[in-house]
Amino acid sequence: MTQWIEVLVGMADGPTTPVQGTVKPYWRTTEPETFYYGSYGEEPVEIPLAADGVRLTRWGRRARIESLDGTVLFLSDGETAWNFTDDPQRPRSTALRRAQRFGPGRALVVTRPTADWVGDDHARPIGPVTDIDFLGRPCWSVELAARESIAMPEPSLILVVDAESGAVVAEHSGDGRVGAEYTDIVVGTPMDTSSFTWDGPVETDQESRQKMLQHDPHWRERGLRWFRDNVTTGPIKVSVHVELTPQFVEVTNEDTDEFTAPLGTPRRRTGLLIRRRHSPEPWAVKMADEQFAWSTADFDWTFTLRLGTLDYEGLAAVQQQLHPGEPVTGTPDLVPPTRTAW
Repeated sequence: MTQWIEVLVGMADGPTTPVQGTVKPYWRTTEPETFYYGSYGEEPVEIPLAADGVRLTRWGRRARIESLDGTVLFLSDGETAWNFTDDPQRPRSTALRRAQRFGPGRALVVTRPTADWVGDDHARPIGPVTDIDFLGRPCWSVELAARESIAMPEPSLILVVDAESGAVVAEHSGDGRVGAEYTDIVVGTPMDTSSFTWDGPVETDQESRQKMLQHDPHWRERGLRWFRDNVTTGPIKVSVHVELTPQFVEVTNEDTDEFTAPLGTPRRRTGLLIRRRHSPEPWAVKMADEQFAWSTADFDWTFTLRLGTLDYEGLAAVQQQLHPGEPVTGTPDLVPPTRTAW
């Protein structure tokens, strides 16, 4: 049986020989996905994986992505990334670690830093490594545990690794919703390292920030004025149904029946519900989102809504479903959580 350490060593530095083929991402869900990204004002450098497929070449930590007609879309020498999708003659450039993939497939394009494998975010196997055949090649399949999170839980990650080269040839979310994989593959074709670099003009992160700052500061006002003149001047409001059923509940104290429950689905969080035993003491759960708090005879409750607003009738409906027949008796004193300085 193949051991996890053997798989880890095999893929730690990327493919040991050039690996080429067509890669296709897939989505088996209609739910919207949410991605979080922070920057200093520059446009992100994205890793382009089109839904109809791209040609991907990997070698070590290097990567080359071409469209199916052979147009270069993305290059990386393992340290720097260049994205050519906006300007083939002057690509956006950034450090590879800052390149973003808003969707599945990053594991096929970017070899993770070795230090990441000692963390807890898709770095520890669930169960044994499985020996499988993928596209006629001996491969290893391993499922990696997601980092534990109440606020933003993620599914596990399944990687398929080519046993000969160490290339990641497929990735799948553990819930089967999204993934990316090679649909054909060639291993060992000789290549030159120059195929993964660019020595022409580039747009750096700093230049991207400057370009963003130079945008017309009044463009938002003009757009709103046009909308009011050509569409409608009034507010646009509708009543919608919001899914608040929790799919995960953390019972924080079984003796007192206290709990914390994120509401909605993992990919579309709609709120947060917390309950404690009724107490006159301040409750350090105050949040910036729209938040409601009330007490019943035995418990204090707080409900945070992350989508839209809630009127009196809506709040009453939530309360009736949580504790039918139990009247509201008051309001607990909410205070912000204590922040720890490190």
